[in-house]
Amino acid sequence: GPDLGVEPSLWVSSKLDRKLRYQLEDPLSVVSGTLPLWATTLPRLCPFLFSLKTRKMLLKYTAFGPSFAIHWTQESKVGSFLRRRATVQTELNAQTDPRKIQELSQELSNIEEHVVKSNFWLGTLQSTLVRMTKGDDFLRQSDVAMEIVSTAGNLVEIQFEGETGFGIAVTQSFYVEIAQALQERAANRSVPMWVEDDDSTNSQYLLCRRGLLVKPLVAGPQREDAVRRFRFLGRLMGQALREGFIAPLPLAEEVFALVRGEPLGAANLPRPGSGQTGELVGALADFAAELASSE
Repeated sequence: GPDLGVEPSLWVSSKLDRKLRYQLEDPLSVVSGTLPLWATTLPRLCPFLFSLKTRKMLLKYTAFGPSFAIHWTQESKVGSFLRRRATVQTELNAQTDPRKIQELSQELSNIEEHVVKSNFWLGTLQSTLVRMTKGDDFLRQSDVAMEIVSTAGNLVEIQFEGETGFGIAVTQSFYVEIAQALQERAANRSVPMWVEDDDSTNSQYLLCRRGLLVKPLVAGPQREDAVRRFRFLGRLMGQALREGFIAPLPLAEEVFALVRGEPLGAANLPRPGSGQTGELVGALADFAAELASSE
């Protein structure tokens, strides 16, 4: 939003924010894609007029197709009941006390009746189960998996070979594992995505204080490999955003500027103390700027 030294929240229009949330409360308009034109145009042109919560709600309801519009609409209305149903079902499966079994069965029945009778309930979104193997081939497997599932309108559930668990917790751990793998020093030397750190900690992973910066590369095989890896990263981030997961990759602000198509300049170069290769270049840029200003 505008940067005039004013707290961003002061730009939010409570009336517009409330009106947009009211529009998004209509499941038929959301699912059918018939929201009024202003509801999608104004937040794009003047996002600072709406709260972050409302903008995230709009993104979930309109950016990922009708299937996920239904999914997120239902999640906002009956999600707590669905999560409680899963918990009760797990407790019921492990229970041996007849009295407790009866109580849990009754609670499960009440929850299901409430969900089914809800005006927002249209059914569950189908899931695709993907089995992965941890190890040296993990990134390649993940790349192939993301390429396949990125065009599907299903939820993705991950299960690791040799492990019995699956579900939301395991799928979230998949994104954590990927984020770690993409920060491995050895992997980055093989496919150079990020500017190297100063390696002062002798860590297995890159540790950049400002976050990971995209490494500039000349044309050649390494650049082609890096482009493919970034395409995989884009699919991964899109999948995580679509399903509400977090891929904890510490990207620098400059990466998001590049994604938004914003120009970068000398001010974005690594500076002494940033812990990255290229600190000298940043220092020389500052020196050149001082010389230019003194002329």
